[in-house]
Amino acid sequence: MEQNKELIFEVICDDESAIIKSIELYNKTYKTNFKLLEYILDEVNFVRISGNVQLSDIFQLGAIYSRLSANK
Repeated sequence: MEQNKELIFEVICDDESAIIKSIELYNKTYKTNFKLLEYILDEVNFVRISGNVQLSDIFQLGAIYSRLSANK
């Protein structure tokens, strides 16, 4: 079984409001502690996120973000 580890990671993100809503929803539903550390505006936009989570949580958060950003 995977153990929770403190991870800091960056992912491409073009919709700041969707990632914020995704993090809030995921944390509330699955009792995790994802935090948006920074939104990096550049030619390609990124977010830096931290959390004491499992790797599978990151992929599930990405799935929620994809659904929310596609519905706009």
